[in-house]
Amino acid sequence: MISMIKQHTTRSFAAVTMLILLLMSTSIAFAQDDVAEDEATRDETISDTLYEQLELLQQFTREARGLEEKGAFQIVFPTRADLALYLSVTLEEELSPEVLAEEMAFYSAFDFLPSDYALYEEYESLYMAQIGGFYDPETKDMNVLVLTSDELGDELPLFEQIIYVHEYTHTLQDMNFDLTSYLDSTDTMSTDEAMARLALVEGDASNIMSLYTVFIAEENPLATLAELLLSGMEVGGLTLPAGTPDILGAELLFPYEAGMEFVTALYQAAGWAGVNDAFSMPPISTEQILHPDKYLEGDMPQEVTLPDVGALLGDDWQLANEGRMGEFHLQQYLITQISRSTSRRAAAGWGGDAYVIYEDDAGNQAWVLSVVWDSPEDEAEFREAYADFAMIRFDEAVADAPCWSDLTSVTCLSVEGTTLVKAPTLETALALLNGGA
Repeated sequence: MISMIKQHTTRSFAAVTMLILLLMSTSIAFAQDDVAEDEATRDETISDTLYEQLELLQQFTREARGLEEKGAFQIVFPTRADLALYLSVTLEEELSPEVLAEEMAFYSAFDFLPSDYALYEEYESLYMAQIGGFYDPETKDMNVLVLTSDELGDELPLFEQIIYVHEYTHTLQDMNFDLTSYLDSTDTMSTDEAMARLALVEGDASNIMSLYTVFIAEENPLATLAELLLSGMEVGGLTLPAGTPDILGAELLFPYEAGMEFVTALYQAAGWAGVNDAFSMPPISTEQILHPDKYLEGDMPQEVTLPDVGALLGDDWQLANEGRMGEFHLQQYLITQISRSTSRRAAAGWGGDAYVIYEDDAGNQAWVLSVVWDSPEDEAEFREAYADFAMIRFDEAVADAPCWSDLTSVTCLSVEGTTLVKAPTLETALALLNGGA
């Protein structure tokens, strides 16, 4: 993974460069394909045998990815205790109460999490369970945790070898495409666009990691499978921790899984040159990641404007979050009530959107989401799916209006187009739906 904490500023994934731990267990310096000539930079606890293995892993990665080193970097092997300290410091600095409030406004508005969910604690446990390595593009430190043995020996176990290849791919990306510049601008983007950028980075590294796994497995498939399964059990499993909320798991996995498919499509279309070009012409929506042909065709999201919701609601309401939801999160919203296959079909054809969320002092929410589509058929398919969604999600339909109510709110869908609104009362919902008209 790239060294970042998922921070939502007006619901954007801010590419926050993580603070590198001051307490690292072991490090090695590399430069320009060869061992740095100044042996004083090399920790003597690293054996020659291990050093040679790391060089072979790097050689495989360079050849598989078709990129060369340009400059120096440092490989670091932090302990689990180091990681725990690192996460504690970083999360405390990056996930301020204001940031958490913005995130929770989004998650609770679209039924992803209850409004009182302990989000900070979930992030802490989720990252601690899932991080096996990370690369910091500012310090040029490439961190790989030794998870499947008690200490660093003369050879990295297979699980750590795979992580090493993944993180070294990030190192090569940084050397050739400047990840600091590529990721720094994500703090001003919508969540949707920032997720798309990250999917290219992680999808690229995940593809090379997979190539290495196949390379090893070809020599001894059964032994490779057995070692990976055993490694997975030793580090707590190869899947997300039990109880991880669906939305957080989906967000965590999206850059790797969907990103791999996106990068594969670019490679099939134009080889590694096509993947390289994407770093200078980044994908700008999760739609382009989910449907690589949209990226290859230059299909751009449409701009969507909303009425002045704050003026419609009055002084008792404050802006809690705003942005672009994107196809990925629209799909996830539908999945909270209807099947994945139906949700994916209904969200496909997304052409652009905008949402805004307001909250009052009592904790009530009011929001507006307006979506445009690539075709009338796409819009009709979404409306049909949302009718099924509404029958499950809400207690009853409101007579003579495309509205539904539950114990605390009313949600309405526009008669024409796709504008969804939610408010504590029918009167307020209809005012939002009509834009104050």
